[in-house]
Amino acid sequence: MLQIQPEKDIVVEFIKNEEFKYVRALGAFYMRLTGSSLDSYKYLEPLYNDNRKLRRQSRQAQFELVHMDEFIDELLREERVCF
Repeated sequence: MLQIQPEKDIVVEFIKNEEFKYVRALGAFYMRLTGSSLDSYKYLEPLYNDNRKLRRQSRQAQFELVHMDEFIDELLREERVCF
């Protein structure tokens, strides 16, 4: 997505997608990387209500389950996420 550089409206549609949780997570991550802090909070805070589970691979190549609201909290609070 960094190479494609989609418009902000497209990223917002990714975030609003309720059917596919990984598309929503990708949009949230991209918004955190490229958006302003105001946009990040504006579009990511409503995702605290999404409690679906995401599967994430750790640095030790093991999979762990994380809820979407935990992932969004990491995006908004932590300095580094998904490294």
